[in-house]
Amino acid sequence: MTEGLWMGLGGRRGILWLAAAFAVATLVAEPARAQPEMPTERGQAKQAFPESGEVLMQADELAYDREARVVTATGHVELAYGERILLADRVTYNETTGVVTADGNVSLLDPQGDVAFADHLVLRNEMRDGVIQTLRVLLSDNSRLAGHDVVRSGGNMTTLHRGVYSPCDICEKKGQTTPLWQIKAFRVIHNKQEQRIIYEDAYMEFFGVPVLYIPYFSQPDPTVKRQSGFLPPSFASSSDLGQQVEIPYYWAISPDKDTTIIPRFTTKEGTVYQGEYRQRFESGQFAMFGTGTWPRTQQTGTPSDNDFRGSLFGTGTFAVDENWRWGFRSELASDDTYLRRYGLSSATDLISNLNATYVDGRNSFTADAYYFRGLLSTDDSATTPWVAPLLQYDYSYPEQIGGGRVSFSANGMVLERRQGAKSRRVSSTVRWDRRETSSNGFVYRLFGSLRGDVYSVDDVSNSAVPGATFDSTTIARALPTIGTEWSYPLVRSDSGLRQVLEPIAQLIYSPNVGNTEEIPNEDSLSFEFDDTNLFSEDRFAGLDRWETGARANVGVRYSIYMPEGGQASALFGQSFRLEDNDSLASGTGLQDETSDYVGRVMLAPSDDLLLVYRFRLDDERYKIRRNEINVLGRVGPLSGDIGYAYFAADQSVSFQPREEIYLGSVLKLDEYWRLFGQTRRDLENDRTVANRVGIGYEDECFDFSVGLYQSFYRDRDIEPDSSISFQITFKTLGTASN
Repeated sequence: MTEGLWMGLGGRRGILWLAAAFAVATLVAEPARAQPEMPTERGQAKQAFPESGEVLMQADELAYDREARVVTATGHVELAYGERILLADRVTYNETTGVVTADGNVSLLDPQGDVAFADHLVLRNEMRDGVIQTLRVLLSDNSRLAGHDVVRSGGNMTTLHRGVYSPCDICEKKGQTTPLWQIKAFRVIHNKQEQRIIYEDAYMEFFGVPVLYIPYFSQPDPTVKRQSGFLPPSFASSSDLGQQVEIPYYWAISPDKDTTIIPRFTTKEGTVYQGEYRQRFESGQFAMFGTGTWPRTQQTGTPSDNDFRGSLFGTGTFAVDENWRWGFRSELASDDTYLRRYGLSSATDLISNLNATYVDGRNSFTADAYYFRGLLSTDDSATTPWVAPLLQYDYSYPEQIGGGRVSFSANGMVLERRQGAKSRRVSSTVRWDRRETSSNGFVYRLFGSLRGDVYSVDDVSNSAVPGATFDSTTIARALPTIGTEWSYPLVRSDSGLRQVLEPIAQLIYSPNVGNTEEIPNEDSLSFEFDDTNLFSEDRFAGLDRWETGARANVGVRYSIYMPEGGQASALFGQSFRLEDNDSLASGTGLQDETSDYVGRVMLAPSDDLLLVYRFRLDDERYKIRRNEINVLGRVGPLSGDIGYAYFAADQSVSFQPREEIYLGSVLKLDEYWRLFGQTRRDLENDRTVANRVGIGYEDECFDFSVGLYQSFYRDRDIEPDSSISFQITFKTLGTASN
């Protein structure tokens, strides 16, 4: 503690000081052993010792016995020795032996942030060693440690007999006399050097009732961020896998690497071995998660008919220099159903990727390689493609040309598969974009682009001749596009209520060259017309398909902002064409001269409610082709999530027709208890997909949950399954990791 702070403390009381006399007496009696005491301000004395450092002391009264070399301080005593601070009603300090004795409301603050409380203690060796009859310690994470006949040595080792440890608060208003849980031990040792709290001959109590005996147990102390040890286990019971328990062990190998070993023991399918390894480097980091098992049950004709089943997932990013970075992502599995059957992942597609990126101001370049794997029964590995490489370059010209911004992009791709279409592509685009606002509030945008592609393709299916393919060929194509966009934001404010009405019109022209079937559609399959791309120049996500012809996109956007912070918005619009575009599927809603109607409504009157509604209507019969509603809300202790989705059979070329509803909610019973549940039902096929319900408890020291999960999904060796999971966590016990 600084000298200035101690001066401030001393100035708050009228007190008698003998510091000057103490300094003179010390100088005359023992000139070889002590430096003279330097008087400071009223209420403060500062004594320096060559062997042991500085002592700062403050009290209401201070007396010095020159013959015995003992300083006695009484009344609001505050004593600092280096980074250790002692508070008490009465303190005696023996200069010869270095012993400090404190009595009455004693508090000792350590450099680590721990605070020890006692009625009487004796300290020596710069307040690092001592004997205390009864000690209570408030650790830096607000957990408590108490015991009798306490011995403190070296400033790092504290041994408590009949010790008690708990991080739980005691609520006296609710009549609690004991914490929710605590550990009692014949001996408790807090080793600050090794950062461990050790219990010998210990047992755990719940609500004061012993439930578990442990002859020896240790845990990291609050100063530890990461240390090897067991993590909280989890338990489950499944109709498919049987009784299950996971016992994770965390191994802090070194400051830059660690691993977590997570064996899962099941009664029906043996052991599922799981492990995660993480490592940091100066240039980056990576993490790998691997699993494996030798199944007991092997069903002939299903993916489970293997002696070994496993997976390997991982990610990594690394910096080569200030401009270049590279990374990877691996998602590998031994078979199609392993991940889903053992509850490791619900993914139905796996993507592995290798990436390199260069960024320098307005220049950016990426190079990727992709490996895909589908896990559904309808997926065929022979027709699943891999892409290597996929190259993308982007450049934005720093100066304006014609009042607008000019950018350039180029793309290259090689796509191969064992059976089916193969393609190689080189594409480049030059874009120009200009925005301005007129004096009367109109917002204009002018834009144009010129794109050119060269494709080399093989084995592309000819839909006109079933079973036949087009000849291998090289195709070159180009598409110029020009357009303009106009909008007129109208704003009105009244008593803090702000409204914005914005009509938008967009005109785009490009030659109506359509799309050729000789170029396989690999990157634009997931195509749909909705509110998010109503005003897009090209609604296809990839480059294999493009939108052509003269067209107009028209819509209106309305927003309202309330003074209390609530808001709402709506968007409605439609697209028009001069002629039908037969290269677009009828299910897209864009093939005809007039498109379907699309819209979105968002309502958020407060932080407790959010509603989003998205729709698509047939332009002739006003039939709903897409209907989505999502509601997030909270009313008192109840919070919920409701979702409904309907996709008509002809709504999209990439989505299957479906209608489903999802319900999820959490009910807080009180400050600590909660109920939770979710359900998802397939309305199209009149069946429930999954259910989950459970109860949980969490406070400052304890967390547990019990849940029942039901899955009605079937896929080869995956059957409908019901399971119960149980997880318990004693906070501050176990290992922390970052």
